[in-house]
Amino acid sequence: MVNNMDLVLIFDVPFGEEALKRHDLKPLGRIVDSQWAGLDPAQMGLGPVHAATPILKRHGLGLNDLDYWEINEAFAAQVLGCLAAWKDDKYCKEQLGLERAMGELDEEKLNVDGGAVALGHPVGASGARIVLHMLKLLKRKNAKRGMASICIGGGLGGAMLLEAA
Repeated sequence: MVNNMDLVLIFDVPFGEEALKRHDLKPLGRIVDSQWAGLDPAQMGLGPVHAATPILKRHGLGLNDLDYWEINEAFAAQVLGCLAAWKDDKYCKEQLGLERAMGELDEEKLNVDGGAVALGHPVGASGARIVLHMLKLLKRKNAKRGMASICIGGGLGGAMLLEAA
């Protein structure tokens, strides 16, 4: 469950430090980078690929350079489509403008507590659930970086690169 105190902890904004001091709170982490993507609605479900890939490129990271990944499951097979897209040379070249496939994401790093099918897919709050879950996972596992990403109906996607405090 997300409460107001959790939300204060995840934002890296100018008033954040003042609020943390005033309420004697410790941050869970910070948002390093974010990206939104839109693609042909016929490719609905692949939004996380189109949002996360530019973040990885900007930071010189590969799929497995992160400790953990959360890819929101709009439905069970949707995440499998994302994994297949990153492994496909043709898709990565034609759709993402890469020289070759990103490769294979280590599934031991993916949705380690179960995805949205198991944990819930709260319409309108999936992004908040995934970001907060990732920050708590990084803390629990004493890990450094993770990607939280969502697929949005109609061919959209979003992703955030997060870092533990």
